[in-house]
Amino acid sequence: MTRFPHDEFAKGFLEALLSPLGTVQTSFKIGSEVREVDIYFQPEPSHKAIPALGLLGQLAKTSLIFEPFRSPVKNHQIRFCLSKLYDLHADLFRESKRNKQPEPKDDRLPDLWILTPTLGEAILTGYGAKLTTEFVVAGVYSVNPNYKFGIVVIHQLPKTPATLWFRLLGRDRVQSEAIAEVAALDPNHPFRQNALDWLGNLKVILESRENLEPEERNLMMQLSPLYLEKIQAAQQEAEERGLAIGEARGEARGEARGELKEAQSLVLRLLNRRVGSVSPELQVRVEALLLARLEELGEALLDFTCLDDLIDWLDLA
Repeated sequence: MTRFPHDEFAKGFLEALLSPLGTVQTSFKIGSEVREVDIYFQPEPSHKAIPALGLLGQLAKTSLIFEPFRSPVKNHQIRFCLSKLYDLHADLFRESKRNKQPEPKDDRLPDLWILTPTLGEAILTGYGAKLTTEFVVAGVYSVNPNYKFGIVVIHQLPKTPATLWFRLLGRDRVQSEAIAEVAALDPNHPFRQNALDWLGNLKVILESRENLEPEERNLMMQLSPLYLEKIQAAQQEAEERGLAIGEARGEARGEARGELKEAQSLVLRLLNRRVGSVSPELQVRVEALLLARLEELGEALLDFTCLDDLIDWLDLA
């Protein structure tokens, strides 16, 4: 099964949280042989700390790469992530040379943070990983600083508000508890709506898939009331603005319209990331698709490399 639903959730959610602090690029391409890092973050020099981001905000004080894994990361995957990190470092040195600028200092080069739900002690020991003294949080490991990478073992993190955003990327009970904590946040919390938006998108994608794993079925059931809350909040906002919303909130047709808008918004965001800016004309064609076809497009766009691929797909739709 493709990692697409959870991978896109992790990348989009972290992008939304980190955007106030600096520049965030997802699926960032590096090297002459095109490869991608999941999240490449560069802080704004003058950005102020955001306490509500907790541990995520602490890590985001410097340039970094996030590589989230849905299943426990394996040794070869760690080595592959490290090779991408060092390719990016090499790109930055080449760029400074081309621009006749001083070489970047070591503390300005991005660090790699691998996010994994669990991890065996043998792998941690093999890399000489130790709990960091900087963050003093169980589950956050660093290795020799010359390697510039660390590991966040999500299921070892303490259950505190400071770790909530990482625990939301965990699995099973850890993720379920984090979702419940998000639902219980004050409605005015600065990142509650971001979390609800991306959890709603994840539910839409999971519903469109066949052969879900039992864990994913349980996750989808847990997300249903949050998704309904999000739709109801959007309808209430529309009513307050005097907009006609058609059917009553609880009727199936109104819910279907809400799902259609969610799917349209998600697919257009993914297309913009995958193939570049989508023109107004193409956006109209995408928004004209029925929900089932939108879900098919959400699967197909994983193989797109340019706008022509989207045009060809729409011509056949």
